[in-house]
Amino acid sequence: MITGIPPKQIVNKAARRNKDYELEFVNTESNNDVYTLKAYLRKSDEGYKARMILISSILAYPALEMAWQFEEEEYDLASRVFHRICDEVDDVKTHYDRSMTPISTVAAQLREAVKPISASHQEKTNILWIDEAARMAGISDWRVSLYRGQYPKMTKSDKDQVVKLEGNHIFIPHKHQTFSVREKY
Repeated sequence: MITGIPPKQIVNKAARRNKDYELEFVNTESNNDVYTLKAYLRKSDEGYKARMILISSILAYPALEMAWQFEEEEYDLASRVFHRICDEVDDVKTHYDRSMTPISTVAAQLREAVKPISASHQEKTNILWIDEAARMAGISDWRVSLYRGQYPKMTKSDKDQVVKLEGNHIFIPHKHQTFSVREKY
């Protein structure tokens, strides 16, 4: 019998260090356009780090990469954040599978879904305008971002709302004034 560290403690420590989650977004029209999402929670020397990476299979580079840094004693918070990231990713995946969303908009949808999660722990780039853009709320509906709310059809109430936003200018078609033909001299 081996004495020393109980086996339960070794398993518990190893399980605390690594958590992985992987998911694929497949374009139904062409199965070669695949985005792979990987989320993981790892223990490092500084503490815990949760990371989410969306990789395009065609371009072979990250289309989206986000990371959250936690102190050594914040494992419970890091674990909750990791599981919340996985839940949000599942929601986006379910929405993507049920709708006709273009595959190229998945990165923007994921970014908007996980942006509010533990914003104080998100990694900063120390480039002011990039950090500020990452902090600001964007548009999560791809139809609004691509087609300015004019896809697929706007109802009368939607059109009235646009008129309200743009100002109460009623469009009156321009009437051309008729002029008599000039006489020759």
